[in-house]
Amino acid sequence: MSAITGIFRRNGRNVDPTEIKKMNDKLSHRGPDGSKIWCEGPIAFGHQMLHTTPESLHETLPFEDKESGLVITADARIDNRKDLATKLGIEDNEYVSDSYFILKAYEKWGEKCPDELLGDFAFAIWDGNNLFCSKDHMGVKQLYYFADDDIFLFSTEIKALFEIEEVTYDLNERKVALYLMKDTCDNELTFYNNIKNLPASYFLKIGKNDIKKNRYWKLDPNLQIIMGSEEEYARAFLQIFGEAIQCRLRSAYSLGFDLSGGLDSSSIICTVKTLLNQNAILDNNINSFSRIFDETPESDEQYYINKVISIGGIKPHFISGDNVSPLENIEDILFQLDQPFYSPHMTKHIKSYKKMHELGVRIVFSGQGGDQNISLGRNYLRELLITFQWRKFVRELKYFSHNVHRPVYDTLIEKVIFPSLPYALKKGISRLFGRKLDLLNQNFLKSLHIDEEYYNILADDLNKISSKEYHYYSITYAVPEITFSTIDRSVAFFNIDYRYPFYDKRLVEFCYALPSEMKFKNGWNRYILRLAMENILPKEIQWRAHKSDLSYSYKKNLLLEIKKLEKIIYEDNEIIEKFVNLKTIQKIFEKYKSEGNNNIFDFWIVILLYYWLKYTYKCNHINCSFLNQKKV
Repeated sequence: MSAITGIFRRNGRNVDPTEIKKMNDKLSHRGPDGSKIWCEGPIAFGHQMLHTTPESLHETLPFEDKESGLVITADARIDNRKDLATKLGIEDNEYVSDSYFILKAYEKWGEKCPDELLGDFAFAIWDGNNLFCSKDHMGVKQLYYFADDDIFLFSTEIKALFEIEEVTYDLNERKVALYLMKDTCDNELTFYNNIKNLPASYFLKIGKNDIKKNRYWKLDPNLQIIMGSEEEYARAFLQIFGEAIQCRLRSAYSLGFDLSGGLDSSSIICTVKTLLNQNAILDNNINSFSRIFDETPESDEQYYINKVISIGGIKPHFISGDNVSPLENIEDILFQLDQPFYSPHMTKHIKSYKKMHELGVRIVFSGQGGDQNISLGRNYLRELLITFQWRKFVRELKYFSHNVHRPVYDTLIEKVIFPSLPYALKKGISRLFGRKLDLLNQNFLKSLHIDEEYYNILADDLNKISSKEYHYYSITYAVPEITFSTIDRSVAFFNIDYRYPFYDKRLVEFCYALPSEMKFKNGWNRYILRLAMENILPKEIQWRAHKSDLSYSYKKNLLLEIKKLEKIIYEDNEIIEKFVNLKTIQKIFEKYKSEGNNNIFDFWIVILLYYWLKYTYKCNHINCSFLNQKKV
């Protein structure tokens, strides 16, 4: 969770050292353990250091290798150091930094080096003629850039790019439209014209006269694994899952675990305890952080959280999510995050981050990715039916309905029949029941030549692909990167490094390659994980079918802001009326006031857009000074 910045004046002009210093200083909140710049001719690098691993305690960046002439700046954790040490002929000890492994990998393999690395990384290397930038396979680390014929700039956060005069605050209205449409497939656009996000598993090679952008890795859609028994699958999964966790345990600080009580986060912390139950020192460093909702039982998971804590060796920390407005300190949060986001739970998460920071916890494990990468088995029931596997279909339908405590007929309608209907018919049914409302201003969409119906049809087509194709989609499209970027910027002010075992490249490839029967079986989704957690996870969690519904908490807490919301949508709506259908927004709001628990996610993202446009984008645009970098 360090920060990197860089300037390459492609026109040959020398970089003014004050320019890179301004960029680097803008991200000082990310680097409490050191700040440094390097500048030579047309190229300059900056770095803000956050110590996380034992090796990082001895690391200084930017680093210039006198022997090769290469210069590197990086925000990285490399997990296959032992393997690389053999291939590169260098030692693997705590005095050899992860960035040095990257530099030597680039010296040996050039453009192919990123695919030789395992871990989370964003880095830039200067070789005397070209600038090479890359991001990890899954997009955990962040790198934004601005490029024209004269200059190339990069940074961990967008805000640092605006320190250079060539970069202007130009709103990307297409991104605004896609945000409101909840389209997450474009993982390169930002809310600013001419500023882009480097997508996962890509690299850029920038010369004086050209820019080369290539993808160095892509999940092979044809991967498959066939084993002889469930026991073999479970052993293989547990070995890879254990490795994904073990390599992320490298830490110079106490460990923290997001513990929701769900299958994914509980599996991580219980596997850590199982793998390392002899390590008393580590036991004393395990902290769990759980959000609880005493006043909103529909969102509360304390029963399951306590089941995990009862295994012992864990220091639990509980953070109340009651009466925490989703709009609390929202102007500061949006400044930190640079762009609008989706989660209505951010203010509750920030309470957790504050607690972690107070306790000196820098490394936090997250269960993010379990649903996507282990697989919820979406479309599997429909697939069984249309491929004439009727006996299996009936059995799985009955098992699933029993597990989730729903009538078989309801499951059949929801999981099989309704998804199979033609889009036009589904649209008509939704409108008939008042579920389909025009959220966006249609004139705004027309001005951008965006056909919303086209996007809706594409989204609906996902209901008709095979379960393996849907699994591929859920892994490879932009939703994970949106999550990573949101978390990255929200925890940066608290000096926290999040780690995601479920997004380990090896685990992702293994889970995708499994037969469908190991992803969904006997009515259980994520079947391989449940199977592998036998005697590791409390059975109440191992075989739980439901998650608590967190939407109850934010819908209830948003009522705390009812007066502000009324003013926004009825009086101060000029800032959003270009983009949205105000009548639709007002209709959703009035229904929300009267019923309290209807679906208000569309309303939420519109309100968030309003705050961003008014207090972050507009103020940056006119150089407002009241939004200073500060912790929430």
